[in-house]
Amino acid sequence: MIGAARRDAGAPFTWLAIFVVASTAGFVLSAAVASGRPILASRWSLLWQLAVWAVAWIVAVVAAFHLPRRTAVVATLVAGTALRLAALAGPPTTSDDLYRYSWDGRVQVAGIDPYRDAPASATLAGLREPWLWPDAAGCAAIHRPAGCTRINRPGQRTIYPPVAEAWFAAVYRIAGVGSRYKAWQVAGLLTELGVLALLPVTLRRWGRDPRWVALYALCPVPVLEVVNNGHVDGLAVLFLLAALAVVATRDDRRDVLAGVLIGAAALVKLYPAVLVLALVGMGTRRWVPVVRAGATAAAVVALAYAEHVARVGLHVLGYLPGYLSEEHYSTGGRFLLASLGRVPAGSAAAVSATFVGAACAWVWWRRPAAPAGAALLLGAVLLAASPVQPWYAVSLVAVATVAGRPWWAGVALAGYPYFFAVILADRHAAGIGEIAYAAALAAAVVGAGIAARRPLPSDQCVTSGATSSTRLS
Repeated sequence: MIGAARRDAGAPFTWLAIFVVASTAGFVLSAAVASGRPILASRWSLLWQLAVWAVAWIVAVVAAFHLPRRTAVVATLVAGTALRLAALAGPPTTSDDLYRYSWDGRVQVAGIDPYRDAPASATLAGLREPWLWPDAAGCAAIHRPAGCTRINRPGQRTIYPPVAEAWFAAVYRIAGVGSRYKAWQVAGLLTELGVLALLPVTLRRWGRDPRWVALYALCPVPVLEVVNNGHVDGLAVLFLLAALAVVATRDDRRDVLAGVLIGAAALVKLYPAVLVLALVGMGTRRWVPVVRAGATAAAVVALAYAEHVARVGLHVLGYLPGYLSEEHYSTGGRFLLASLGRVPAGSAAAVSATFVGAACAWVWWRRPAAPAGAALLLGAVLLAASPVQPWYAVSLVAVATVAGRPWWAGVALAGYPYFFAVILADRHAAGIGEIAYAAALAAAVVGAGIAARRPLPSDQCVTSGATSSTRLS
């Protein structure tokens, strides 16, 4: 009996040691990836580094759930912050999007609408900065021909919505000319610190075990994508978490406030708009909160675009139509799960839309708690669309954390083998993507099945701040 008691008393120390080792490994890998060679130089070895980091993340999350709650939350937030600081160790590793961010900020600070002209336009030649438009020696240093630019698709107008553009202008205005890539990484770090601060609050409001914060805080995906690569997706995550925190309150205006925040998130990246439907479980009449939030979100979007439409008309769409064509959505080639099912390319979009529609119908009928509904809707959209870009799933990892649905993080992980295969021009890229996303779908189905038979511990309590209409499911 005494021996058993001693073993029980020593268990938390054992798990704390495991947590420290795993999170330290994550820190070392974060710094190594950030300071190492970019994807085109490191090639597949970089993916293996990320895979080892993912294993360390999983071990650290499991260990966190074996620690006392307060200890786990504090240790997780410290480790999560350290991971993000380590990601500042070098330039962007797998993406060049932040160079477009900087250009869009530069144009706006000069008083020009970002949707008016493409970066390569001669009318904007006077705004070109040497670090974005290097000389012949600079182009040679980055393995590009003379006359190059770091900006991707320089002949196309920007694709980013107005709130993202406002963020670019704000960061550029604060950082100033000559700030280079580090300003955008620091901007990503700030959004991530905001997310880490908001996650425990949102979890508490939904009655979740606060140790779920480890799922997002220690995940390699937001660390790499939002901080090292400087992606603006972190701003969308911040808005979505704020929306989920608002929904869990008793405020009579919560559906309107949630609509404002979801609208703002959609004005950073378009796909969070689908989460309006996740509010169906908020009231006794399911359509009322959805209509109010949807109308509010639509009004926010309309107001944000109005000024730009008045200036440049339909140019506000930017490269979006071209992007859909480039990514093979218009021809059906990008819908990998439909392709895996041997659906003809011409029918792939319809089949994928039916899949998303089925998820929407389930949410409407079952009325799950907003975080669970949001995770299902966003997961269905990403699985159906099977994007090349893994950073699109950062939002899914965040809402899955609040929902206590860890299997959805598999969608984020699935994007990396496909992304590497496409960037490295592997002839088996489509097959790799099909296998990766099929594995993510299988993980989601198995996870949901297990949860249906045996609810997770965090599903068994609801805080006093959440009403009966926000029941957990």
